[in-house]
Amino acid sequence: MRYPGMLLIFLLIRLTGMAQNISMDLNNKEVLKHLGIGRIIETDKTMIRNITLHELKESWIIYKKDGSLHDLLMEKISLIEFPESMWGSVTIEFPENMPKISLMYYEPELKIKRSEKE
Repeated sequence: MRYPGMLLIFLLIRLTGMAQNISMDLNNKEVLKHLGIGRIIETDKTMIRNITLHELKESWIIYKKDGSLHDLLMEKISLIEFPESMWGSVTIEFPENMPKISLMYYEPELKIKRSEKE
């Protein structure tokens, strides 16, 4: 009975280590696909739900909603949230039109950690 407990601890440590070493290239369409379904919160507090991020350009994004592509200037976006991506909860903000990615993941002690990638 001692081995299943040790195996569980090893798996939890391994999964936590993988979550910390994430690199997201938002120019890669496969990465954008794995973000899943999200929502855009604009600077005027308008919310656009059920979107998938299609492409990031120099100063705007292209997203898909209801089968149609739309574009939106980064300066009009407060943040984009993807609560159920393959990396956990992902938030993208655009200070000075540069994407700033925040990840939320869980450690075995069930503490919430915040990690930021630029």
